[in-house]
Amino acid sequence: MELWLAAAATLHQQAPWFWPMVGGVLGAVLGSFLTCVWHRLPRGLSLRQPPSHCPACRTTLGVQELIPILSWLWQRGRCRHCAAPIPWRSLWLEITCTAAGASLVWWLLP
Repeated sequence: MELWLAAAATLHQQAPWFWPMVGGVLGAVLGSFLTCVWHRLPRGLSLRQPPSHCPACRTTLGVQELIPILSWLWQRGRCRHCAAPIPWRSLWLEITCTAAGASLVWWLLP
């Protein structure tokens, strides 16, 4: 454990942006999951099945469509298959969680 902490401290000294970037990525993933929760739970849908899909055309999303923030931007806020709009709240929730994750890690680091 001490070795890991020493390595993390050294990394933080050499690249102070690294841990906030990790926190931001984890925040983006959490934001993506929260978007799924926000859409599915009020409708009584399962969080496990079916896998991520477009609510309009029901096409299962591929890996390139599941990258938080970037997928929304690349697809210009629309489904790649049927061009149905993807709500802005998805993008804003992912951006907010990304910023919160990066800020939290930045604040917690010595």
